[in-house]
Amino acid sequence: MEWEVYEYRVKGISAEIEAGKLKSVESYVDSGFSARVIVGGRVGFASSFSREKAIEMAEKIARISEDFMEDFPSEKYEKVGGVYDRKVEEIDSEFLKDEYESILSAVNRAKISSASISHEIREIRISNSYGLECEEKSTSSALIVETVYNGGSAYEICESRKAKLEIEETVKKAEELAVESSKAEKIESGIYDVLLEPIAVHQLLFYSLYPSFSAENVEKGRSTARIGDELGKVSITDDPTIEGGLMSCSFDDEGVNTAQTPLVEEGVVRRYYTDWKHSKKYGITGNGFRIEETSFPAPLPSNVIIEAGDECDDDGCLRIHTLIGSHTANPISGDFSLECMNASFGDKPVKGAMIYGNIFDVMKKLEGESGERRQVENTITKSLRFRALRVI
Repeated sequence: MEWEVYEYRVKGISAEIEAGKLKSVESYVDSGFSARVIVGGRVGFASSFSREKAIEMAEKIARISEDFMEDFPSEKYEKVGGVYDRKVEEIDSEFLKDEYESILSAVNRAKISSASISHEIREIRISNSYGLECEEKSTSSALIVETVYNGGSAYEICESRKAKLEIEETVKKAEELAVESSKAEKIESGIYDVLLEPIAVHQLLFYSLYPSFSAENVEKGRSTARIGDELGKVSITDDPTIEGGLMSCSFDDEGVNTAQTPLVEEGVVRRYYTDWKHSKKYGITGNGFRIEETSFPAPLPSNVIIEAGDECDDDGCLRIHTLIGSHTANPISGDFSLECMNASFGDKPVKGAMIYGNIFDVMKKLEGESGERRQVENTITKSLRFRALRVI
């Protein structure tokens, strides 16, 4: 019998704001163990508040499991910097109340419809019967704020590994967009050049494109991307080793050392990202992550860097800040139909517009990038310009 134990402890504090008022401040702590056991090539998985109980249950499941696995990793890892800020450990309710006051004082014309602030410390330890021992402590902070003004609305986000968030800049951006959207009008359906700002880029690509680079999806016939396929004028790199990256880590949730993986180089698909199980066939990338602490690891993206080469402007573009319904995109075919939020065409705010198409066709219409590069959840990108997309 071979075994693996994933131990986690999560401690955090968060605040919720509704209609401009502080609704709640809550602290939370969660901890536990997730175990995988291999018996005769069959693997079982279980979670518990007890290490011994998790292993015991996983062993029982392994004996009747139809899921197979050869072994667990045993390699050493290299430390990634910038994922922990000691100051997050010191945050208390008074700190969040000060952040709440900063949110309120940042608006002049709009009102705060809702906002959420969170600060979290996460500790991970992984060990297995092959002698693997690794541990890491990381921190994260996040703000999401929605503003309203005369029928217009908008939201903006700010995320960091550090305790300090750019609250004033984030709220003022949301306010600016809400004021603009109060004057929004519809535009005629037709073919438009489109500029997606970083939030919209992430929303589109995370659901319609990234799943195609999962080795598990490729193995199960749920991916459209094939090695050697052309994807347009773009390079896409998965890199969990970026200092201070929101998804950076020294090792994945199986204990595999993380590394930079070029998924697309100069428009050509080169690799897939893998967990340990699928690395036997598709190569080791260190992307075995868990959606939740109590879930089975699977191939998932970390920090995904999008590079579109040429700098471009936004002249004659439908500019889109965010998209609605991105989770409805088809992760296999890449088809999508999404509503635009906080869009503009020239100096005219736009409402009610929708873009639709297929992500593999759309990527071939990528013309360049503009503005500052920022990270939104997994995606690190500038604004991206696409030519001739259908807008209705």
